[in-house]
Amino acid sequence: MNGDVGIKEVMTDGVIAVEKDKSVKEAAQLLKEENIRGLVVVDGGEAVGIVVCRDIAYELVAESRHPQEVKVRDIMSTDLIVAEEGELLNDVAMAMLRNDISRVPVVREDMLVGIVTQSDILRAWPGFAEILEEQEELDAPADPREETRSGVCEDCENYSEDLKEVDGLLVCPECRS
Repeated sequence: MNGDVGIKEVMTDGVIAVEKDKSVKEAAQLLKEENIRGLVVVDGGEAVGIVVCRDIAYELVAESRHPQEVKVRDIMSTDLIVAEEGELLNDVAMAMLRNDISRVPVVREDMLVGIVTQSDILRAWPGFAEILEEQEELDAPADPREETRSGVCEDCENYSEDLKEVDGLLVCPECRS
């Protein structure tokens, strides 16, 4: 398969959802029971957010908050990106990449019908892994290149094409070792 296939072909039918007013403990239990890493958060049947394991770890565990006292609405991501059932895989995959998200609810005429995850996309479109790797490289902090110069070594006074600063002096490779 490739990125020109419809999202309907790779999505998981049906969605495991949690009401926004449920406790995080209830959401975590549902994640465990279903052996999944994310839930669509609903309010009266309408998708209003996503909650993933990372949200629980970062918002509760790292902050020492109690999962029975915190509601899903308090930790869910609300910048919800939703895909229409007829959209192409590559369009949805690129939207996920641009927005740094790992799952997207799929709707048909405003009704929640499925979910697509990065894993679903990778299974259907192995070439997407290369795009993810390229994006990681682009997002990685740049390592500053060590500047080299030509000139006379300030230690041995020999000419070198590879002078580098060490302890405030420009020195050749021989004097650096």
